[in-house]
Amino acid sequence: MSVNSLFASTNNTNAASVASSTANAAASTASSANSNSGLVSASTFMQLMVTQLENQDPLNPQSSSASLAQLAQFDSLNQLNTVNSNLSTLVSDLNQSTLGSAVNMIGKTVQANGNGISYSSGSTASLQYSLPQNASSVALDVYDTSGNLVYNTNLGTQNSGSQSFTWDGMENSGQTAPTGNYTFSVSGTGSNGSTVTGTTLTNATVTGLSTSSSGGVQVELSNGTTVPLSSVTNVG
Repeated sequence: MSVNSLFASTNNTNAASVASSTANAAASTASSANSNSGLVSASTFMQLMVTQLENQDPLNPQSSSASLAQLAQFDSLNQLNTVNSNLSTLVSDLNQSTLGSAVNMIGKTVQANGNGISYSSGSTASLQYSLPQNASSVALDVYDTSGNLVYNTNLGTQNSGSQSFTWDGMENSGQTAPTGNYTFSVSGTGSNGSTVTGTTLTNATVTGLSTSSSGGVQVELSNGTTVPLSSVTNVG
């Protein structure tokens, strides 16, 4: 291993000697490596460089310009790592700020891109969606929380844009669906035979907020679904 193994090779050195000496130098300074970025620390880098210079071929020494190039590349990599770290901190702070601002949404009714339905037995549920293009045939399916199909219907020909359907709570079995949370999907067939996928919308009360694994703010809804804050289209 040599400094040149971290950057583009710029000269020929005594490989066997450098590898042995550099390995010892790296081992003695491993604790100073930057574990967050995966880059060696500045002190480790300098020891590697000094070791390389001490063991270079005296008949074919490394030029000063090559050494300066390695130093410049190492500095650039560390600067990029610092920028990445600062950006990550900025994004984290921004998400926390957004989370704090979104607290005011708790208890309010919102509309968002999603497919959740909160249904009360004996009532009806308004299912809203939009179609990207005209469809000669549109099918709407309703599922329970276990993913079982409880109701489906063909809505016939529909134009592109916002649409809605009122579900009376009747299941395919002829029984009234029990109170609970459901989901729905909408799909159709275009005039040219292509598949048309509808964008479903969910209307529910915000019950809480959380953050995703990537740090994004998520909205927890009363219909049992969780949607990204960015998908909320309206706040009641």
